[in-house]
Amino acid sequence: MVTACRPLRESGGLPPRRSELIQAAAAVPTGNDWGSSINVPLARDRMLDYFEREQLPGDVRSTLQAALNGDLHYQHLLFTAMLDTWPKLQKAIEEIARKVSCAPWKVVPYAERGEKPSPKAEKDAKEIEALIWGMKPKVERMENGLEDTIKALVRGYYYGHTVCEIRWENKDGWRPRATKTIPARFYGYPYDAGTQEDPEDRLMFDQTGMTGSRSFEDFPANRFLIAIHTGHAGHPAMAAPLRALAGYWLAAVYGLKWFMNFTQLYGIPWRHAEVGDTKDENAVKSALASIGSNGYIVTKPGTKINVMAPGSTSAASLPQRELIALADQQCDQFILGQTLTSGVSQDGGSRALGEVHQGTLDGVVDGVADFVGGVLTHQLIPAIVAANWGESLGEELPEFWAKREEVKDEKALAERDEKIGITSGKVPVSKAWFYERHGIPTPAAGDELLIDEPEPDPISQPSPDGLPGDPSTEDADTSHETKGGKGNPVEKKKKPVEAADASTVKESLTVEKLSTAVLEGLTGVSREWLAPVRPFFDRLAALAMSKQVTDEDFLAALEKAQSQLPEIFDLMDTQALEDAFSNAIGSAALAGSVSRYE
Repeated sequence: MVTACRPLRESGGLPPRRSELIQAAAAVPTGNDWGSSINVPLARDRMLDYFEREQLPGDVRSTLQAALNGDLHYQHLLFTAMLDTWPKLQKAIEEIARKVSCAPWKVVPYAERGEKPSPKAEKDAKEIEALIWGMKPKVERMENGLEDTIKALVRGYYYGHTVCEIRWENKDGWRPRATKTIPARFYGYPYDAGTQEDPEDRLMFDQTGMTGSRSFEDFPANRFLIAIHTGHAGHPAMAAPLRALAGYWLAAVYGLKWFMNFTQLYGIPWRHAEVGDTKDENAVKSALASIGSNGYIVTKPGTKINVMAPGSTSAASLPQRELIALADQQCDQFILGQTLTSGVSQDGGSRALGEVHQGTLDGVVDGVADFVGGVLTHQLIPAIVAANWGESLGEELPEFWAKREEVKDEKALAERDEKIGITSGKVPVSKAWFYERHGIPTPAAGDELLIDEPEPDPISQPSPDGLPGDPSTEDADTSHETKGGKGNPVEKKKKPVEAADASTVKESLTVEKLSTAVLEGLTGVSREWLAPVRPFFDRLAALAMSKQVTDEDFLAALEKAQSQLPEIFDLMDTQALEDAFSNAIGSAALAGSVSRYE
């Protein structure tokens, strides 16, 4: 992560934290004591947050227009009323806030692009991270820890503005103990645009909280977290994202109200009364109002009651229902992007489509998390550094971001590695790269390794016309050359074996040594002179060593070898052959044969 700034520190870590306060702004309302709060709303002030939940369209329009004057108070109250009376909106925003607060937040050490952070930068990041995560809010005072601070900034993403005061404490240096979200009546955009020294339009602080005339001043440095987000290119006072849902909120509220009125009359037959004397009209009206619960009515002569069938018997296509459904659908699409439960019928849903919509939701969460990370990186961390080590301008400061780890398709990676030859060793790659690619920790020196060594099985798959490993059915090269025509057999060079067949090589060497030991034990002739009959004894040795071959299988293989080489097996003592195999497989004989030929 790169911080665009001019470094002032040349070497060394952060200096020791100071126990005395460093003045961070020319005018701090509470003086030099960062331990005291600037904004302390009183209990009676909460009555200023009253806002009528039943708004007419003209009232909503007037509230939104008033924000252009820089007064954000009533616009925020409108947004709060929307969340208070619209369950779908409250659920959607709180879902985003919860996911962002649970994201993998981490303090990232300062480093130039493409370079690794220095040990000094890692030490600085670790110390600042401990201060950030060490918040201890007082819940009864409506203070926020780090998680609730993140949620407050997420709400500010949709409200357009949120300001949280940082509440400090001094314990071996200044640390943020908590934050507290302050009401919108304590800040706004001045109508006359700032001060004489700096007339530029900007968000400013009003410590009076609209208790009298507005008295704006700049926010004290390093005492507040200020989040401003716009949904379009207009002025922030007129570009809060939730303004786009205000009309749909009216549709949801009034649609529900009208729908409830309809349900009171749904299915009830109409009643018509003919009154002979106008003096009896009020009494008849009162009686008709209670006829539904009483089931009867008493009238004077001349009064006639007519009961008619209800005008409507179906509520499937009521405009009230359409208003509520449309408002909820727009809310889901606007806040969550789009999910399987919004815009797609339950009957047409599928797992693949759900994964696509989940990816869309993850993208929304990542975008909001980046917004929150920018506030914490560029305001909270510099405030911590300024409080303890002086002004932070130009410092190589760490950053605070929530970065989701990329989910890899492990199956696709493994299939690709096998297809291009990485697994078989045809394409050489770095071990470190391969371990990192598949998320496997590199074994350290001295670690006990978990290796799956399959049970030795020299027998190949059965062939149609013989037992496994039959020399007559394999492509074994049993031809030999002679030196000088004297008949001395010379073995032809064997083909090199690939690294992937290391276990097979190991097993074949053991079989070769065993068969050699048997032959020499039987005949006393060296291995060179026994080369022509070696394949048959190799097969017998393999069968003898296999735990999957029964005695009947071994005898059948022996009889087949006898039929192929009758001149040898007819003269052979079978008991001597059995004793030779037993002696060769024994631990002492096998160890001796191995040491002899290695």
